[in-house]
Amino acid sequence: MKHQTWKTDKDRFTGPMYYKLWWPAMLSCAGWALSDMADAVVVGQRMGATGLAAVSLILPVYMINCMAAHGLGLGGSIQFSTLLSSGQETKAKKVFTAILLGGAVCSLSTAVFGNLFLTGLLGLLGAAAEDEALFSSTRDYLQILLGAAPLFYLSNILNYFLRNDSLQKTAGVGSVAGNICDMGLNIFLVLGMNMGTRGAALSTALGQAVTIAIYLGGMGKSEHHLHIQLPGKESSAIILSCMRDGMATSIQYLYQMIFFLICNNVLIRISGEGGVAVFDLVQNTSYLILYLYEGTARAMQPVLSTYHGERNYRGRRYAAVLGFLSGIAAGSVMISLVVLFPRGFCLLFGIRDESFQAMAVEALRLYGLGAFFAGISILTCNYYQSCEKLLAPFLIETMRGIVILLPCTILFSRFGVERFWGLFPVTEISTCVIFLVWKTISRYGVKEEGPDRVFQYIIEGTTTDLVEVCQGLEDFCRQWGATVKQRYFTVLALEELGMAILTHGIRENAKGYIQVTVIAQADGKFKFHLRDNAVKFNPFSLETEKAGASEGVNLDAMGILVLKEKAEDFYYHRYQGFNSLVLTI
Repeated sequence: MKHQTWKTDKDRFTGPMYYKLWWPAMLSCAGWALSDMADAVVVGQRMGATGLAAVSLILPVYMINCMAAHGLGLGGSIQFSTLLSSGQETKAKKVFTAILLGGAVCSLSTAVFGNLFLTGLLGLLGAAAEDEALFSSTRDYLQILLGAAPLFYLSNILNYFLRNDSLQKTAGVGSVAGNICDMGLNIFLVLGMNMGTRGAALSTALGQAVTIAIYLGGMGKSEHHLHIQLPGKESSAIILSCMRDGMATSIQYLYQMIFFLICNNVLIRISGEGGVAVFDLVQNTSYLILYLYEGTARAMQPVLSTYHGERNYRGRRYAAVLGFLSGIAAGSVMISLVVLFPRGFCLLFGIRDESFQAMAVEALRLYGLGAFFAGISILTCNYYQSCEKLLAPFLIETMRGIVILLPCTILFSRFGVERFWGLFPVTEISTCVIFLVWKTISRYGVKEEGPDRVFQYIIEGTTTDLVEVCQGLEDFCRQWGATVKQRYFTVLALEELGMAILTHGIRENAKGYIQVTVIAQADGKFKFHLRDNAVKFNPFSLETEKAGASEGVNLDAMGILVLKEKAEDFYYHRYQGFNSLVLTI
């Protein structure tokens, strides 16, 4: 017999939680885009096609750093958020510590070995020693990029974890401040001091340092769960587990590295450094578009992961809808600007030669068409990965990153540089079509495992509602084989916690809501997830001394004392502006 949810009034929590994350994420992504573009814009204005080509040639190394840093950060933050939503704070802190350790090992290895084999690496990237100007420009940039790898890793890892610990404002402010610093230093060092690509790389490194300083300062002033513990024997297993989860989408950076290596070498052969310069223009313009989708994905992920841990299926679906609508809307606006005003972007990056401009206009318009479908793929990957369904994002990224992209690259290179850029829309559209066909045939999706085992109700701030939900909860417990004693304590838990929140947490004349989710677990236990919009209030913090232990006894809190003694576990934390309680009976 399937359980019928007693009440599913309008979702009062998902929208505020999502948009509280989305606006800082949009602010951050604008900063990321401008910062990543700053090197190409300033270097292009000062050094022309040679400078743009040098920036393009180091992209494969940048992609390797992105693959590891984002893989660790995303995979770790998903596990961190899921553990917190289940009340496992100690395990969540262990994940944070392990990911910091993994990032340190990876980044230091990159810095040391990259500089030891710098000359061979430059040759692999396509910087031939015979072209002295291009070779020296690429070398100057690469040396600093490799040395600053620890800063890059730490900045990205902290950004993911801050967003999953209700510190999205700190993440947004730190990211924007660092990017502004990067852009300002780019202008000063490259245009003012004429330091070329070395100045561009140095400004990026210093911008990351500013970002990290703000992140750490914000963590010191706020309540959070990002505390470092002594690494244990389980650290290696945690790192590998998180990397596996994160690699479902961060594998895209490995594919991009391969693509950049092939593309740069192909373009140098068929059109010289001019083709490579146009390719760099396209890549940097793509940041303005794709980072809007990436920022939306980062805003969706904490909410999706939290709801996935709570088995709040309705909230998860609503968060996905909000994410897709807002991400596609923001991306479409930027795509329109690129398609309508391509020559403005050419001038921005210092491409003034008429033949190069004609090539760039065609490339930007074709890329814009593909970028719309690329955004859909990014949001789809994030949805499945946040719900710990790793096959779908892996397949999407593999198709658009290598299986379809590389054959298209080779095929379109045979049609000349004018037709070469058609590889972008063909790759992205083909990926979406193939995934939809596969999903339909295989009936792949994020299943609502045992939805009949989940009881949901929204209490609208009244004791009448509380009585109604208690009656429904008792029937739900009886349906799933709860003992008389277990039914008594389960209903008692909701009565006492609900009354405590309504009495002590909801402001007078304020409209209060309590979201109740109770899961009938396979082991016979019942797990509560309560979320409310009251002022910061932890019912378990009420004075709960036993009668006779002191002269003053808080009778209203006696039920809470019983729950503390009878519950298997209980946990409270403030998440995205709402109180969250987890309790197991």
